[in-house]
Amino acid sequence: MSDYDQKAIEKKWQDAWQKMSFYHFDFDSDKPVYSIDVPPRYASGPLHAGHAVHYTHIDFTARYRRMRGYNVFFPLCFDVNGIPIEERVERELNITRKDIDRHEFIKKCSEFAEKNIKTMTEQFIRLGESMDPTVYYQTNAEYYRRITQISFIELYNKGYIYKGEFPVNWCPRCMTAMADAEVTYAKRTTKLNTVKFYFTKDQPEQLLKYHGVGKDEKGFYVEIATTRPEMLPVCQIVAVHPSDERAPWLVGQTLRVPLFDKEVRIVE
Repeated sequence: MSDYDQKAIEKKWQDAWQKMSFYHFDFDSDKPVYSIDVPPRYASGPLHAGHAVHYTHIDFTARYRRMRGYNVFFPLCFDVNGIPIEERVERELNITRKDIDRHEFIKKCSEFAEKNIKTMTEQFIRLGESMDPTVYYQTNAEYYRRITQISFIELYNKGYIYKGEFPVNWCPRCMTAMADAEVTYAKRTTKLNTVKFYFTKDQPEQLLKYHGVGKDEKGFYVEIATTRPEMLPVCQIVAVHPSDERAPWLVGQTLRVPLFDKEVRIVE
């Protein structure tokens, strides 16, 4: 057993399985199709242990369905769009996307992604994943973008896509909006800020007996505590718990949002 070379033996059979086309989808087959909507691996770096576990779970299903007589559609695919690749290229080259020509930056991002795709393809083979390279796709290819653009046009024509104004996650470093999936949250110690919301109408003096209600030169106000004062621009309502002793006279009143002077109603 001292002559056993694990790497050489594995490489031999990995190459053999690729040549035998065991995993190829047969477009001319009469077998029932089992199509797997594979989440394309992001091309921002090599695979790690988590990817190995995740894609192996999917591979279990692909292999089981093949053994059950299905014609399995299990594409090898990669996601090449988005902020993470740009951010890693900026770090690697010590630049920002504003420092060089836009087309040159896109080219560098593409080169970075292609290098990772080559590495990850080799890793998938070594892991024994039964993905089909003959139905390969990556999301920055012209054919893929054409399909997505056609899909958006069809959805728009059917009235499923519309333009509106909504609060977004904004990255001051990347100078762009961020998807919720791209936001990383961290625990930290912060401050509880008490903010005065002024009533739009005068209130009776006897209300000053309640906690959190006050009056100054600007008028009557109710104090509201928050750890997120940066959310004031998108404040839509103020809510009070029904068991709060102030609820009977607070509900239905109107307050002004500090700084933005927007009127919002108090609800239960």
